[in-house]
Amino acid sequence: MTPSSPEPKAALLGQLYELFRRKGYDGVSIGDISAETGLGRSSLYHHFPGGKAEMAQAVLAFTRTTMEANFLAPLSSDAPLPARIGAMLVAVDRAYQSGEGPCVLAALLSASDDGPLSAGLAQLFQDWAAAIAASLTQAGVDAAEARRRAITALALIQGGLIIARGLKDRSAFAAALAAANATLVRAAA
Repeated sequence: MTPSSPEPKAALLGQLYELFRRKGYDGVSIGDISAETGLGRSSLYHHFPGGKAEMAQAVLAFTRTTMEANFLAPLSSDAPLPARIGAMLVAVDRAYQSGEGPCVLAALLSASDDGPLSAGLAQLFQDWAAAIAASLTQAGVDAAEARRRAITALALIQGGLIIARGLKDRSAFAAALAAANATLVRAAA
């Protein structure tokens, strides 16, 4: 296979995803990427001429595609609201390894408020909240209340992940997902 074929680049993207997920944007160096992938700097720059920033943008795009397919798609199905929310939460639980896996969204945040990925990350969170809110409004929840519940649920999910990883206690994440579910599927207000 040639270096420009899609299979090696897809495999490389998977490695980059896991590396950025584990170490975060600020914690990853080109040397780390080279060691993780087994590729020299020139090969990395062949695939990503923009260096680390371009690699992180590719990871962000990959994350968006994955989130759209696994978190957002179930929310727009014709299933009843509890089934839609349940499908999203099952996907979230799987993606975060039941509270043991780091969140790539949090990991890609830079220490700088205006880091190279901040706008894209903000958009991902906005899109996720909007998809949840749209699912709730479709089920009869007032738009403002749906937005409030969506933000609360995302805070529960993300906060639960941090607590579960910090305590090394998967049950904390399970409890956060249950609380998010209860917040989202209760009767329309």
